[in-house]
Amino acid sequence: MLTRRLSPGDGVLTCSLDGHARAHLADVQFSYPLKLIVPARRFLPRVQCAYVIGYGGGLVAGDRVRLKVEVEEGTTLVLLTQGSTKVFKTRPGRYLTTTPALGASNTTEQQYRLSVGPSALLVLLPAPVTCFSRARYAQRQVVRLAAESSSLVLLDWYTSGRMALGKAGPDGEEWEFESYRSENEVWLCGGGGDEGTTTRLAKDVLLLEDENPPQTSPDDPAAPRHKTTYVPRVAPYSCYATLFLFGPQTASLRRALETSFTALEQHKLPAPYALVWSYSALPGHPEGGGVARCAAATTEGVKEWVVQVLQLGGIEELVGKDLWKTAFN
Repeated sequence: MLTRRLSPGDGVLTCSLDGHARAHLADVQFSYPLKLIVPARRFLPRVQCAYVIGYGGGLVAGDRVRLKVEVEEGTTLVLLTQGSTKVFKTRPGRYLTTTPALGASNTTEQQYRLSVGPSALLVLLPAPVTCFSRARYAQRQVVRLAAESSSLVLLDWYTSGRMALGKAGPDGEEWEFESYRSENEVWLCGGGGDEGTTTRLAKDVLLLEDENPPQTSPDDPAAPRHKTTYVPRVAPYSCYATLFLFGPQTASLRRALETSFTALEQHKLPAPYALVWSYSALPGHPEGGGVARCAAATTEGVKEWVVQVLQLGGIEELVGKDLWKTAFN
């Protein structure tokens, strides 16, 4: 039931326990261009799932999405998307979903505020962000863990854009977007036994920006192909992913990653590896934390790596076998 008037692109999602100790979504609200879908089927008693999607299969220039999520004590919430988050090309002018305070900026934005209660788990496993040619995109995700018993699995990944027949070609748009910015921030509230203490566990910011964007109209069919200035920094890979893990419920995941990474052997090759990855433990959380990064020549390569890592770390025990089957389908 709508309890407040939402601005365009705003959403609210609250996961809590009902009187039978089953997880349910007590508050689900959203406004165009954001849409939230809750599956009708049931999963594990304390587990709920929601899909975050956009109308029309993606986000257009100037769209603003602001989602507030609360995962209350003792629950597990799995957030998924239906297909990749497509970001379409920029176009001049004002937009219906742009608030007056933001002016006529044509950068597409997503902002998530995510709170995880004691003994709760948030699993954020979206499909990758895919920016089309001339697109401008910025996202910010801030997670607040309410206690040492709060846990987080957060996947953030993006592709090079639309590709022709699996590779760059005359009809492809590989690394042709104008700007991509992603910021992830994780905080622990009440850490160290002091309820008034707030500790920042991680802050990760990525910016890819074309320093010499074309001056022609994005709709001009006669415009020549443009090579962005950041291409040398991302080649030869086409997909990048970052996986954040914090809290007691991610201990098995982190052990699996650390064991696999320690066992890696590097060899000198005449060409770059098709896939590279790393894992680093992060201090600050009493129950432990870490971050893994992966880059591959194909999106499918990164996807297979993520699925394998999460399976080895026992993700099915956290979310249930049925829900895990749907996560990357």
